[in-house]
Amino acid sequence: MLVLLATASGSAYLTRHCLAVANTTIQKELGFNNEQMGLILGAFSLGYLFCQVPGGWLGNRNGTRGALSILSVLWSAFTVWTAAVSGLITMVASRFAFGLAQAGLVPNSAKVVKDWFPLRRRGIVSAVIAASMSIGGALAMELMAILMDDFHWRIVFRMYSLVGVVWAMAFYLFFRNRPEQHPWVNEAELKLIRLETTKKPRRKHKGAAERRQDADEPDHDEPKQAVSSVDSSSNAIPFGDLLRSGNLWAICIQSFFLAAGYNLFVTFFPAFLEFAYGVSRKEAGTYTKWPLLGVIVGGLMGGLLVDFLLRRTGNKWLSRSGVAVGALGVTGLLTLKSSWTTTAGGLVTVISIGALFSGMSGPAAWAATIDVSGRQTTVLVGIMNMAGCLSGVVVTPLLGRLIDFIKETNGNWNLVIELHAAFYLAGAVAWLFVNPNKVVIREEREGVKERKRCREGVFFSPSLHQSVSGTTKNLLR
Repeated sequence: MLVLLATASGSAYLTRHCLAVANTTIQKELGFNNEQMGLILGAFSLGYLFCQVPGGWLGNRNGTRGALSILSVLWSAFTVWTAAVSGLITMVASRFAFGLAQAGLVPNSAKVVKDWFPLRRRGIVSAVIAASMSIGGALAMELMAILMDDFHWRIVFRMYSLVGVVWAMAFYLFFRNRPEQHPWVNEAELKLIRLETTKKPRRKHKGAAERRQDADEPDHDEPKQAVSSVDSSSNAIPFGDLLRSGNLWAICIQSFFLAAGYNLFVTFFPAFLEFAYGVSRKEAGTYTKWPLLGVIVGGLMGGLLVDFLLRRTGNKWLSRSGVAVGALGVTGLLTLKSSWTTTAGGLVTVISIGALFSGMSGPAAWAATIDVSGRQTTVLVGIMNMAGCLSGVVVTPLLGRLIDFIKETNGNWNLVIELHAAFYLAGAVAWLFVNPNKVVIREEREGVKERKRCREGVFFSPSLHQSVSGTTKNLLR
């Protein structure tokens, strides 16, 4: 299942980011300027934003098996459409439609993670999926630069579209919505997936043998979920509860700034290197893969760190928010440092090390959002991703305009890098307000139920009520 999710992410990002390397070529061929190219790149983000929640809802209602298969075929078809356009309006429309189709990938992947993997493994699983996204982006940068020496960019786009179609066929044949439905899953695997939960911190006085035994034994605090192909109980989306959640707002704000930082690499970074340092298109594509590889390595390291800290301390805030605050703070400082370099190679080296730390925050974001989602995993992850998409809609056209302004006025190219650093530092601040222990929907609804009990004459909490009832029964016995 992890291989299927990883290859889906790689395929999606291969078709998504190939446009960045072809940027200057397309501008020359079709007569676009950087501001217009920013609109084209932002159109994808706009479509991606609009369909995050509907794409997640589709997986909730009809199952992730059918949803992801259909979406992969659709985004492959829209990639072919992009390869056929010849004007600004049709290019914007094709990338908007492409964004609509790819919007359901992340929320439905998060639902698969929740349904198929135990709590203690969500960090590294999320890291592998996120790393696969960056691998797809890095492959697009490298392959696009190489293939465009021999093929027209339109032909390369059509080649890439075939990957998604093949993946959709393989996924539909092999995948099942839930582990209970798959013939290869045995009872021991199902027990591990369903019943394992976080452990309390180990007492220092325990011996090594006891600690090993604790590590091997699953906890049984989390009730076994009912067998169902879809989560019918979670079809209704409580938007009022979501809007009132400060926790969700903090998650969305960090997602906005993290995505704003990442978007530079997959939109204007190759063009920035060409304009600011005079490197060739092929060199710019090769340079751009290094920050993306940094994100890959950092994501895997972050996944391991997130899971390790949760196992050792049982502290979700430290495992999720603490890791992200530190990682994004270091990224912002290193990005600022990169602006002091004098060569393209020097800048890319420092900024790639910073990108490694930014990648460490990715698994924390996935894990924290799944933690607080309750039964609304696809919806909350979709909303988080919507916030990231919003940065593409808002920031990407502004970046194009900023690059045009610097070119026209012979301004300071470090403005681009300094803005990039500010995004990461703002994301670090937002993480200080994320509480992974607070479930967004469930706690709100429990509060409503408790207020209703108070109106009906029950003046203490359900947990206290159960405690008093149990104590009374014991005394009567």
